[in-house]
Amino acid sequence: MTRDYLVQLLDAYWFAPPVALWRAIELRAVGELEYERPLLDLGCGDGLIGQIAFGTGPQVEVGLDPWLDQLRQAAAVGIYRHVDQGIGHALPYADGSFSTVFSNSVLEHIPEVAPVLHEVSRVLRPGGRFVFTVPSDAFPEMLDGYALRMAAGDPRGAAAYVSATDERLEHHHYHTPQEWAALLSDAGMALQRANYYMPSDVERFWDRVDRRWAGSGHPRRLRGWVWRALVSPRLRPLGHQQVLRRLVVAYLRRRWRPHYDTEVNPGAKGGGLLVVAQRKE
Repeated sequence: MTRDYLVQLLDAYWFAPPVALWRAIELRAVGELEYERPLLDLGCGDGLIGQIAFGTGPQVEVGLDPWLDQLRQAAAVGIYRHVDQGIGHALPYADGSFSTVFSNSVLEHIPEVAPVLHEVSRVLRPGGRFVFTVPSDAFPEMLDGYALRMAAGDPRGAAAYVSATDERLEHHHYHTPQEWAALLSDAGMALQRANYYMPSDVERFWDRVDRRWAGSGHPRRLRGWVWRALVSPRLRPLGHQQVLRRLVVAYLRRRWRPHYDTEVNPGAKGGGLLVVAQRKE
């Protein structure tokens, strides 16, 4: 039976519900796969995604991230047997250390991805798999702000909207499955599958609510500012945030259910891409 990630992600990211929606749909895609151990979570962040994806307890051998504050949180979550500080293009592991390398929404933040792919290939055992998610080549044109500007006959405004989104999210590239296949092959890995997730209408909804909750667009700037103040860690001692958390989960688990449940139609593209590659023997 397919797991329901929506409630889990809303509970984990109640302070940023659009993040919860995207991650829930993302983990539904990766949750269909089996993961052979030992496993490296490349760019593990605070460990919340690893915990939800792989279960409670020390289920994952290693979590790696460049940011020490994130690693401290990942270590406290308890999903990793070991955490390391490091960068993707210089992995601190011997050749053939892992059967699986997993990376969730990390590679798009790295300007030069080819050296990272070579390092992943090096630390994988022959036949080992690299499983990762990234925004797809369709992500920019599926943004609601892009689509609205194009419909209004404003291609320059649409391009500017994508550029602003890239700057805010720190996205550096959007490769097609064919481009990923070539990059992976150069690194000694063969593409096994590349599946789109996040249908166009769901990404457009996500983009709208992301702007609303972030307070990045008029007339909702004040609402976004108030929300950021309410969820600030500095106000945690006031005790109101647990109530907010329960309200967010209870309300959005129903309102956002249709968006979570919507699948990409066969043959269509989606805003996210799940890629599985295998190291060549």
